[in-house]
Amino acid sequence: MPSSFDYIASYYDALAFLVYGNNLKNAKRAFLHFIPRKGRLLLMGGGTGNILNELLSEREELMVDFIDPSEKMVGIAEEKLKINFRNQVRFICGDHRNIPAKTEYDAVTSFFVIDCMKQKTAEEFAEAITKQLKQNGMWLFADFFQTQNYLQKGILWFMYRFFRITARIAASELPDYNRIVNSIKFKEVADKKFLGGFVQSKVYRRQRNILN
Repeated sequence: MPSSFDYIASYYDALAFLVYGNNLKNAKRAFLHFIPRKGRLLLMGGGTGNILNELLSEREELMVDFIDPSEKMVGIAEEKLKINFRNQVRFICGDHRNIPAKTEYDAVTSFFVIDCMKQKTAEEFAEAITKQLKQNGMWLFADFFQTQNYLQKGILWFMYRFFRITARIAASELPDYNRIVNSIKFKEVADKKFLGGFVQSKVYRRQRNILN
């Protein structure tokens, strides 16, 4: 049975704030300045769209393909979007297999998405979302990371059990992010840590072959 956040969509943001404060939202915001003011953005797993209005307020020429597998999440994001930005966003209920074909992107985001996937699926996801990036396109990434803090280990353990029940996610542990990034030959160009490294925001770019 595929995962679905429909059952908890209406209180997802409140729950995230209760547990993590503004840290998850700040991790999403950390590198938004890498996104160009015009062009096309692929926003994967956009959830409730809680950064869309902020993002578009300074990017009147940016077009966004917003993709999320939860119909209710997409509905909430559509309702939250200010009317003057509605011509800039194309909402799609789906996953990485529903990325519009033959569309080139200047940047892609995946915020707190890959942690829900098993390793193989995560690698397939990363390949799919970066395949249509332009040569200099950026991948903005934010997610949870393992730390040595026992409280954070406990929160992560509980989070997986909670979402396996409520959203039917397949994963039960964090995937190997380095393996994912290396599999598509991308490299890290910026990073920022929150909550002692439990939450991290990163920017990746395709590796370039340098001829000597």
